[in-house]
Amino acid sequence: MNVSSLRLSQVTKAGLVDRAAETAQAETLGRRLRLKAGKPEDPPSTLSGGNQQKVALARMLSVNPKVVFLDEPTRGVDVGAKSEIHAILRDLCEQGVGVVVISSELPELIGLSDRIVVLHEGEITGELGLDEMTEEAIIHLASGLHIQGDAA
Repeated sequence: MNVSSLRLSQVTKAGLVDRAAETAQAETLGRRLRLKAGKPEDPPSTLSGGNQQKVALARMLSVNPKVVFLDEPTRGVDVGAKSEIHAILRDLCEQGVGVVVISSELPELIGLSDRIVVLHEGEITGELGLDEMTEEAIIHLASGLHIQGDAA
């Protein structure tokens, strides 16, 4: 029931947790995210890495966010789970949710993004649109080399 922890007001009545409402919310989000788990009561630690990531996504989605920030959303998950998580993120975008992904996996960024903002030592060094996104362009901006070249 880890899913309801961010917004208990959705699953409480008179200050008490309504287990049926909590289970219904977990099951609805679990189906939406294609979560492969036993029972909603099972702790996330018993799940695979990909399904643990989906539980974290479900927790965020339980509050109906306008924007989600994800740091390395597919680190440590298998190829199948990675593909499923990418599909979930695309679905969120289609539903109007803003999705900000921080990732060291350049193919992941290029495949998921409409635009990429690159930082070097905490400073924005560039922004790349769809037609500019290449691993080389991202690495160039992330390296800080263009900053040193501009100063010369």
